[in-house]
Amino acid sequence: MKRILAWLFIMTSMLIMASCEFEEVDLGFPKSITFTSNGGEKTITGDESFVFAEIQDYKGNHGSIEGGDNGKLYNVYDWLRVEYVELKNDVLKVYAAPNTTDKDRTLYIEVYSGSEYDVIRVKQEK
Repeated sequence: MKRILAWLFIMTSMLIMASCEFEEVDLGFPKSITFTSNGGEKTITGDESFVFAEIQDYKGNHGSIEGGDNGKLYNVYDWLRVEYVELKNDVLKVYAAPNTTDKDRTLYIEVYSGSEYDVIRVKQEK
């Protein structure tokens, strides 16, 4: 039941947002974070609460937002995972898998609050 409610909340939010034009603003999150090749976990905080967060690559490809236990929502794309708590979300937990490639890699987290959004660049060293 919790997953269904979380999914309905996300879908409703996305539909509402789809009818709006978004404006990039500063919601107080860091503009970029960097992980070592070992990966790991970082907790980042913004000044404003947000509705949802989505991971994208530079081409606009993205992961899907999923519901979890205890009101947690998460988004996974490629080597990065973002977790936050529904309706208490000015905090993001960001997890990076170890980088086993021969190059640096970059993804972007878009944090949406109403018709505004903020972008966090996530880089991982080789």
